[in-house]
This record gives sequence, structure tokens and C-alpha cells, in this order.
Amino acid sequence: MASECVVSGNNSEFELRRKLKYFFMSPCEKYRTRGRKPWKLTLQLIKIAIITGQFAWFGLSNEMTVVFREENLTSFKHLFLKNYQERKGIYAVYTKQEVHEHINYIIMRYLTLRSVTVGNHAFQRVNGTDTPLTLCQRFYTQKKISPENETFSISPNVQTECVYIYSTKPFNITDFVLDFKRLLSLDVHMKIKAINLQTVRHDELPDCYNFSVTVVFDNSAHSGRIKVSLHSGAHVSVCAHANVSGSSESRH
Repeated sequence: MASECVVSGNNSEFELRRKLKYFFMSPCEKYRTRGRKPWKLTLQLIKIAIITGQFAWFGLSNEMTVVFREENLTSFKHLFLKNYQERKGIYAVYTKQEVHEHINYIIMRYLTLRSVTVGNHAFQRVNGTDTPLTLCQRFYTQKKISPENETFSISPNVQTECVYIYSTKPFNITDFVLDFKRLLSLDVHMKIKAINLQTVRHDELPDCYNFSVTVVFDNSAHSGRIKVSLHSGAHVSVCAHANVSGSSESRH
């Protein structure tokens, strides 16, 4: 009985060692030992390939979205800012005439957008009507300043007034009165639509973009220099009607 217990114990120990040794073998060693194909390894490699492909697709799609937004922002600056030049320091105006000229320039560029732009830009439409350009000024409700006498009277309350300019209705910039002594800022808001067609080359349906473009005339310092800046936000959505015909080769 004792010898049988010893043999049984040795067999259990040997079997345990064999299983541990097999467990820590590489897939190639397991294949040479038992001739079993590494299905689990193959499955893991397939999963890695799928995940890698998804990451690559997501990265490419995200890169095209970022590039499209940045390029449109640059285009809007050149379209709506008069005499705009990149890397030329602060973009600003210094006289009342310059302010009115720049506002009028923005309005005219917006109204003639579809005939001026080289991109596929258009007005945003709501219920069949083009959205208007919005011109809003923020100013102190009361302000009396006399630098020569070193006196002033001012109220911290701020008021906002807006006018809406439609592409189908005439507008005269001289009708929009600006009190520069009270003026804090002047904001010009525009809604512009565009389609990112570059995704077609990668067998993806193009996305539609709704850009919210704002030109800000900042006069909060009242220093004699009104700084001008342009900002753009974008909302990406699936186009309402999309039709890509032909093969990928015919679209290149």
C-alpha cells in the first residue's frame, strides 16, 4: 500500500509539472508538442487587426474633420476681414470711418457669399428662408466723459441692440448708429453651411457642417484702437440627402 501511494504521488507530481510546463510554452512550442493549431493566438491577432483598423479609420476621419474646420476658419478670415493678412500682428481699426468700412465689407461679402467664395459655402436656411446676418452692439447705458476737464459720469449697466440683415432686403450701414464713446463691442454673427467632400475619396459619405461665424470689434479699452477678431464654431451632422454614384476608381 505504501508503494502504491508513492507511485500515485509521483504520477500526480509529474502530471502537474507537465501541465505547468505546457502552460508556459509559446504557441509554436505547443504546436510542435501536440500538433494543435494556435486558434486562440489567431483569434487574438484578428482582434488586434480589427481594432488597429478601427483606430486608423477613426484617426483619418478625425484628422479630415480638424483640417476642414481649420481651413474654413482661415477662409472666413480672408473672406470677411478687409485687407486681412496672416502673421501681421494684431488686426485692428483706428477711425470711425474704418469701422464703418469694415462692417459694410463684412455685410457685402456675406450677401454675395455664393458668388465670391471658391468653396461650397452657402447660407443656412430655416423654413426656406436664409438666416440673416446679425449685427449687435454692446454699450454703456450712460456715459459722459470729458478728458479735457478730467471728469466723467458713467453707469456700469450694459445694453445690447441688434439688427438683422437679410439677403433679400436692402440695408444701409449709415442707418446703424454707433456711439463710440459708449461702445464696448460690436459683434457680427453669421450662419454658413458647407459640405466636406474630401471624405468621398476614402469611401465615406461626406459630412455637413453648420458654421457659426462671429466677427468681434472689441472697444472695451476705449484706447483709440478697436481690435478685430474672427471666431468660428462648427456643428457636424449627417447630410439630409447623400448620393455617391460610381465606383471608387471613377471618383478619383
